[in-house]
Amino acid sequence: VLVTGAGGSIGSELCRQIARFGVARLVCVDVSEYAIYPLEQELRIAHPEMLGNYYTANVREHERMLAIAQKHHPVVIFHAAAYKHVPLMEESNEVEALRTNVVGTLNSARVAGAVGAARFVLISTDKAVNPTNVMGASKRLAEMVMQSVATEYAGTRHVAVRCSNVPGSSGSV
Repeated sequence: VLVTGAGGSIGSELCRQIARFGVARLVCVDVSEYAIYPLEQELRIAHPEMLGNYYTANVREHERMLAIAQKHHPVVIFHAAAYKHVPLMEESNEVEALRTNVVGTLNSARVAGAVGAARFVLISTDKAVNPTNVMGASKRLAEMVMQSVATEYAGTRHVAVRCSNVPGSSGSV
């Protein structure tokens, strides 16, 4: 299993849950070294039997993501990498929200198909329903991009789940 945004609030909890289910190998990817390091330390102690691979990589960089996926051949990819802080994305960071939330999803969905992953799961948001802000609009566009990519790769099932706020998480309302 490969998880993008593995150091974030949703991504790190996904990694913890996946590890508890006894996955043979967990590939954790996050752009933040600061976020991925404590996750690595936690999972190595809690699940010494699990093969864990930890990467600092940006979902905006298709070739890097493809190289990681080609090395590990994940069966499932959970795509949790995203900018989610609504006010911050509204205040002069619109382009960053689009680059990460839309282009990052495009890259990750294509990588899943290219390596023959059985499943690609986009972690979206309830704010993608009739979006009223940049973050919600970028996540809705990400869902649409993923649906389009799904038509290119019949062997990979592309799905999206919409989550709401995670209490106590970074950027949570």
